[in-house]
Amino acid sequence: MSTEVETSAHPPAAQPDAVPVYSVARPGMEEKVDHIVVYGHSNLFYWWPVWAASFALAGLTYAGGGKPGLPGEAVSGNGPGAVFVVTLLAVALSSTVLLRGMMSVLAVVAAAALAVTFAWFGWWDAIFGYLGGLDIRINTAGYLCVGVPLFLAWLAVFGLYDRQHYVVFGRGQIRYVQEVGDSEMVIPSEGAMVEKRRSDGFRHWVLGLGAGDMVVRVGGAGGPTIEMDNVLRIGRKLAVIDKLLREKAVTVG
Repeated sequence: MSTEVETSAHPPAAQPDAVPVYSVARPGMEEKVDHIVVYGHSNLFYWWPVWAASFALAGLTYAGGGKPGLPGEAVSGNGPGAVFVVTLLAVALSSTVLLRGMMSVLAVVAAAALAVTFAWFGWWDAIFGYLGGLDIRINTAGYLCVGVPLFLAWLAVFGLYDRQHYVVFGRGQIRYVQEVGDSEMVIPSEGAMVEKRRSDGFRHWVLGLGAGDMVVRVGGAGGPTIEMDNVLRIGRKLAVIDKLLREKAVTVG
């Protein structure tokens, strides 16, 4: 799951069962921040390059066409199809298999660069011919059959489903909601520890655009642990959370 946060200096009155959505104040701003809401996201968030590539290649195929007067036919050559397959495999593997460190970024970026380079110079036809006549050609409808359903599923999960699971950090308490109307905990924030994890460089930095996993430990060693996966802009959110927790500590002192 991947997460998104928003805050405000003077939040409006919350309605029953409503989830407040505010914009995060940048660290260093003078306005008072009362709370911050952190959302977790599923790994489907990382699949945006696949539907983006599907739409881009569908447009390229429709504009170029494989034969004069027949837009929408598969473009001559294996380049676009090979780029799509490499994109699909790279995202599928990186979103399901943990690749640690920056080596994951270098490995996947190098593979993508090679795929695009081979397509640019038209080398995929020779490579596939050497591999026994392998031929990857996809027409406009083929790309859209993948891109449109994937985009709609991505939009529904990112905008609706993932927002049912969140943590609210306020002054004095942490509110953890697993599902709206299901399980909910309110925990004192005193002594809480918040940890940021970015063990997979490619998944978090490239596909997640700066996302990371968040682990919240409250109530000491025996207290509950809250894990939020794929939190968007996690560094910026942690700055606001740290400010809220420190202000509570000063008040208690």
